Amino acid sequence: MASRLHPIALARPQAGVSLIEVLVSIVLLSFGIVGLAGLQLHGSRFNHSAYLSSQATNLAHDIADRMRANLAAANLPAAGLPASAYVTGFADVFDPAHGPACNAVLGAASAARDVNQWKSCLELALPLGQGRVSELNPGLNYTDACGVTHAAHNHPAGLFVIEITWSRLRIQNEDDLARNPNRLECVVLRTEVGPT
Repeated sequence: MASRLHPIALARPQAGVSLIEVLVSIVLLSFGIVGLAGLQLHGSRFNHSAYLSSQATNLAHDIADRMRANLAAANLPAAGLPASAYVTGFADVFDPAHGPACNAVLGAASAARDVNQWKSCLELALPLGQGRVSELNPGLNYTDACGVTHAAHNHPAGLFVIEITWSRLRIQNEDDLARNPNRLECVVLRTEVGPT
């Protein structure tokens, strides 16, 4: 006698996925995509920061090379005479009336035109970019804008500190920078120009 199976027992096992499994997969995939987007954002930010640092370093070497090319104006004069023509402060900005802008032909070499064009390059290449060239006086310590103290030296002349600062987070105006001074980055180049 042949046994008869109940019709439910003959049904095939379920094939495919349920709606809950699909939803769990979508949620897990979403977390993965958000994590990758965060990594991309941080990578882009770090890449931009490294780019700005390399630009600042190149600009520091640029003004040092300009000083070496014009030693007569760059070397510190004897005691009692004016300071080097390349000494400039952070407050000094590009003035189109005193020379060409960045990447323009400089023309006749002069320290004032060199510094003015350098200021233009700082303002164009770096967000809120500023620069300063200071002479190191023999026997005196010097603390730069980055907080680095340069020990006193015995060289009679020709030792400079080139400082470049810029905004880390692309701050739009100087009021924001005054409220957030910790968002400032800087590069310092201590260099010797001319004979020692």
